[in-house]
Amino acid sequence: MSLREDDVRQSLKRAPLLSAARDRAVDRSTLTDELDISRATAYRWTSALADDDLLERTRNGYRTTPAGAAVSDAADRFERTLSAIDRLRPLVEHVSAPEFTRNVDRFADATLAVATPQNPNEPLELWLDHFSSFDSSRGMIVAGCPPEITRLGIEHVESGADFEVICTPQAFAADQSGDSESANAIVTAASTSLYTHPEVPFSMAIVDETVLVVGFDAETSLPVAAAATDDADAHEWAEDLYRRYKREGEPLNALDASPVA
Repeated sequence: MSLREDDVRQSLKRAPLLSAARDRAVDRSTLTDELDISRATAYRWTSALADDDLLERTRNGYRTTPAGAAVSDAADRFERTLSAIDRLRPLVEHVSAPEFTRNVDRFADATLAVATPQNPNEPLELWLDHFSSFDSSRGMIVAGCPPEITRLGIEHVESGADFEVICTPQAFAADQSGDSESANAIVTAASTSLYTHPEVPFSMAIVDETVLVVGFDAETSLPVAAAATDDADAHEWAEDLYRRYKREGEPLNALDASPVA
């Protein structure tokens, strides 16, 4: 099988048939009824997919091949990605890092909060809803934290909560410039682990089983869009990403907690 560009487009169009025949042998009559396509279309699609080794002919009809299953999975992810981009456009406009955009399909069903003139704090409110109470929280921060998040952070570390943060040196400097006492209180807390990494790609929090991604305005540094999901794949991806930056980061403690010039 060698798929050319036009073949790829046709394979995406015919992907529902690959899905319908994935775990069973199915005849053209059944495909016509289930996919609501004409008999002529069913004939063309099954013939073309079989010629490309994406379907195999059996005595009981057609069955998706392993290569066809891979194409079906890719088509499902492509459609899910397009759907996620359409829904999350306000967030994608502010979080364009490849680490996120290449995995945006995992957020297709996420709750989205967008700042509006009527409620400019809606993204912050979504963040606070999940950050107000938790068993464990791990985060990556590229901009200074909103004061409301910092105040909650202090309450959590004072109560001994499991709390980790990786921030850019600039983000930590912004927090110290805004409220050095609060920033240092978090740094020196026994239950807190803080790290710095100059290339944190975007702001994200893993609060228990929920993953939040937050986009900030480049000029005001205020949160303007946020998405939250409990999707298991998104959680696994977020954990892997967090561990990578934690492994590469530098631990931050009270001795070196000073603003970056």
